[in-house]
Amino acid sequence: MTFNASYIHPNLALRWLYVARDKSHDVIIKEYTLKDNISKVIDDIESIKPDVIGISVYIWNSEKTKELIRALKPHQYRIILGGPEVSYEYEKWLLEDIEAIIKGEGEISFWQAVNRQENVLGLVTKDKDTDTYGYTDIAYLETLESPYFLSVDDDNRANRYLYFESSRGCPYRCAYCLSSLDNRVRNFSIDYIKKQLKILEEKTPKQVKFLDRTFNSNPERALEIASYINDLNVDTSFQFEVALEFFSPKLLEFFANTKKGKFRFEVGVQSFNDETLKSIRRYQNADKLTANIHFLKQNDIVMHTDLIAGLPYEDYDSFKNSFFKLFSLKTDEIQMGILKLLKGTSLRSDCQKYAITYNELPPYEVLSTAWISKEEMDRIKLVAKVIDKTYNSKRLKETFDILFIEGYDIFEIMADYGSRIVKIDKIQVYDYFMALYLTLEKFGYKDASRLILNDYYKQFKEKPKALFERPDQEIRKDFYRYLISLGYDEHELNEYSIFDHAYKNQKAIYQLVTYSNKHHLQSIRYFDLDFNLIDIIYY
Repeated sequence: MTFNASYIHPNLALRWLYVARDKSHDVIIKEYTLKDNISKVIDDIESIKPDVIGISVYIWNSEKTKELIRALKPHQYRIILGGPEVSYEYEKWLLEDIEAIIKGEGEISFWQAVNRQENVLGLVTKDKDTDTYGYTDIAYLETLESPYFLSVDDDNRANRYLYFESSRGCPYRCAYCLSSLDNRVRNFSIDYIKKQLKILEEKTPKQVKFLDRTFNSNPERALEIASYINDLNVDTSFQFEVALEFFSPKLLEFFANTKKGKFRFEVGVQSFNDETLKSIRRYQNADKLTANIHFLKQNDIVMHTDLIAGLPYEDYDSFKNSFFKLFSLKTDEIQMGILKLLKGTSLRSDCQKYAITYNELPPYEVLSTAWISKEEMDRIKLVAKVIDKTYNSKRLKETFDILFIEGYDIFEIMADYGSRIVKIDKIQVYDYFMALYLTLEKFGYKDASRLILNDYYKQFKEKPKALFERPDQEIRKDFYRYLISLGYDEHELNEYSIFDHAYKNQKAIYQLVTYSNKHHLQSIRYFDLDFNLIDIIYY
């Protein structure tokens, strides 16, 4: 069992354990979310009365898992833990009421522990420790039933992500990442991968996310897998974590000619500070990375890019510079994460060397470093929320396409205004638009109100309240008279439309936002100041 971050994120590790199960046992996969009430989880477990409970533990569910373990204590179940959160620095976990911990991959070790066998690889108990870390033979995994298409998932597969592995391990040694501890890449065979992917033509999930830490570590292999996916008769998107600067010319050319939306990349940029990248053993060719992002962006590949705040040698100004360079590339999403000092990583071991302070509770976020203060880190967190709610959500896409030159400063001032308007966690869409308006005024934009109205009405399925004073009543009457002369319905114009300012191609214009008789957004028409139609967007 496990606590997932949300319903749409299933746990692949549990499914591998299930298909590797000892057939002498009746096995049930139970998945809950972080929002589930512990007492209801206990009732559910009690209705089953299992002999053994295996729990998959990650940074996001570790505290919830501890709460469950303590609540289960009176019931005296055998509890065996596994997962990245308990595979390193696990001593405090052994103080909980558990039987054992499995370090590493548990497809074999877990069932040996369930059966109380001797010499279990990676097994840790209160009385026995080990330096070993369990790995499972990929060839053995390929002999098992597929973990991707279990009958237990049939009813909800279309509404959840499907996590998929074509390899385990990572060739790189980034100091902040747990994958750096397993830099032996072990590949599933191409035949096995194709066989699993082919089933997607019959069972289509919401989205397929490859768990490979670097999908293109072997460019030829990556190209073969991607080409096979591209030929599948499925309406599903596929996400890969990639080292984009190491894309071969063939890979670039291939993805440049694929269907829009078919593939999505997660690109870990992390920083543009050379000293920072060197300190964390992340060797990156910034020029090549930038060029490849430009190339794929021009060819409509969806890209999610990451920056990490709190890395060595990166002060506040350096981080802002990294953000500006990334923001100017206009990738689809920018994730501004705070460095997490994960158990087992070398950067966690080196925290004193870099004067890093961090929260000792999961997810172990950095609070300050020798280069960045706690106040600056808190400010970055606030800015990250604004970016997620405005840029990543596409709520202000047209606006930011025009304003990218100001970069980080715009989001920083928006965060300041936003926190004054309302508590940042409860801020509404309207408040973000008002925060941006105040920000643009501060930057001296004459047409600030018109500019953000380009995006405003697209965010609401029903009529929203006005952001600003709408065009003069006489202009509105003249505009409606003109439209009526062209055959527009007068009743629909008066009852189901909004006439407001807009801004296109650096020119002030008007927009007519039209709703159905049920007040649902139908279309937006753009007109120049002489009432000539420029463009129409239907919804």
